[in-house]
Amino acid sequence: MSTQDRLKELARVKKEIDEQRKKEWDAYLVRVEESKIAKQKKKQADSIEKSKLADNIKKDVDGFTNCSNQESPYYIRKNPTTGFEEKITFTDYIRKHIYNKFRYPEFAMDHELQGRVMVHFIIDKEGNPQIKEANGPKNGLILEEEAIRIIKSLPTAIPATCDGKPINIMYAIPINFQMQE
Repeated sequence: MSTQDRLKELARVKKEIDEQRKKEWDAYLVRVEESKIAKQKKKQADSIEKSKLADNIKKDVDGFTNCSNQESPYYIRKNPTTGFEEKITFTDYIRKHIYNKFRYPEFAMDHELQGRVMVHFIIDKEGNPQIKEANGPKNGLILEEEAIRIIKSLPTAIPATCDGKPINIMYAIPINFQMQE
C-alpha cells in the first residue's frame, strides 16, 4: 500500500471515529434535555406539595425542632491494629468513601466534561442515604449520575439523633471532576 493510500485510509478511519463521537454526543445531549425536563417537573410537583403542606402545618417560632442534645450520623469500625471498635464521624467517613469509590466516567473524559457536582441528600432515620438532587456543570448529566452512584453506595450509618431519637439529616457534598492536564 502506498503512502498516499495509507493516508487516505487513516483519514477515512478518523472521519468514521469523529462521526461516531458526534452521534454519541448528540444522543447524550438528548438525555441531558430529558433530565432537565424531569428535574423541572419534579421541582414543580415538590413546590405544589410544599405549598399544600405549609397550609396544614403550624410552624415553630424558629422553624426548627429544638434539640437539647443532637448527634450527627457516624460509623463504627474495628481498628485493625488494636482490635477495638472506634467511632468515625460521618464527614471523615464520606471523604474517604468518595476517594475510594470515585471513577471518572470514560464518556466524560472522551468528551472533556468536567466540573463540580453538588449532591444534596438525607441520611434517614435508619442511617441510609436518600438522594434529593444533584446539580452539576452544563451538560454534566453523566457527572451527576456518577456522583449519585458514589453517595448511594454509602453503607448504612448509625443515624443522627435528637434527644436520643433517630432523625433525618440533610447534607450537601461537592464532588469535583477535574481532568489532569
